[in-house]
Amino acid sequence: MKTNLKYKLLLLLTTSALAYSFPAFAENHEHHHHGHETTLSTPSTDSVFNITDNWTAADGKTFQLSKLGGKPTVVAMVYTSCQYVCPLTVQNIKRIERSLSAAQAGNVNFALFSFDPQRDTPAKLTEFAKLHSITSPSWVLAQGNESAVRKLAVTLGIKYKKVQSGDYEHDATISILDSNGVVKFQADAMNKNIDGAADALKALLH
Repeated sequence: MKTNLKYKLLLLLTTSALAYSFPAFAENHEHHHHGHETTLSTPSTDSVFNITDNWTAADGKTFQLSKLGGKPTVVAMVYTSCQYVCPLTVQNIKRIERSLSAAQAGNVNFALFSFDPQRDTPAKLTEFAKLHSITSPSWVLAQGNESAVRKLAVTLGIKYKKVQSGDYEHDATISILDSNGVVKFQADAMNKNIDGAADALKALLH
């Protein structure tokens, strides 16, 4: 009887220890992205062109999102200090670009908007573009103030938050906008299968 009681007590203590240790482990090893999630947030049906805040491109020039009108646009929100998810997002957008003919690619905007207005200066965006061999004039890299970032994220249905380190937790999403700036398709940016996004984009080019 005593042995059985000791066993039950040991089991209870072990279970309690695990209950406390696993949340602590998760908290201490938090990955600052939500890219592993397969469920995408719901974007707004509004056009992003209704956002009238100014953005600053890598070349230092300011513009509004309506400048992207008239062509479909492939959009992602990233930040240049990101070490894994954001570079992979860029590579998947480039794969979408490569799925197009030269003529088709010339009729598409590819846009990266930063979550990080403090650190992602035009110089940083330029460095990021060089690092990822982004040279086509069809690409736009831009940063805006916190209000502009928040409005764009809400319209695209992207969740994000700044963490203590200065990095960002965020959804990893590639959005396909029509020529009026309305989201027509979204894909998990961590999924290497870009066929759905590419097909949605091509459909908008017909």
